[in-house]
Amino acid sequence: MVLFREITRISNHSLALTTHAMDVGASTPFLWAFEEREKLLEFYERVSGARMHASFIRPGGVAQDLPLGLCRDIDSSTQQFASRIDELEEMSTGNRIWKQRLVDIGTVTAQQAKDWGFSGVMLRGHAT
Repeated sequence: MVLFREITRISNHSLALTTHAMDVGASTPFLWAFEEREKLLEFYERVSGARMHASFIRPGGVAQDLPLGLCRDIDSSTQQFASRIDELEEMSTGNRIWKQRLVDIGTVTAQQAKDWGFSGVMLRGHAT
């Protein structure tokens, strides 16, 4: 169950981050990540028959055991995915257009964070 929650988390984060990249003018990271995301969705299809709204995890556990060979295939895919993540990061954060559109945008000082009542992740880097 934890394995598929992580697959879902990775799938969702890759979609969110690369649609953001597309919003600032970089379409290639989105297309590359979409290809990798497709592989993750195939794992859901193998366990439940559904891709987007998988019904594998249910109240009390899971619908059925994992198909034979699925864990091996997931492991193999994660090895490839890790190198793709590095490429996607470099393609995005190393891009001058990305930097021109995002560096120093929406910065918040430590005092502003306190004044505005920020908490959690919004306080990272503002430790006092």
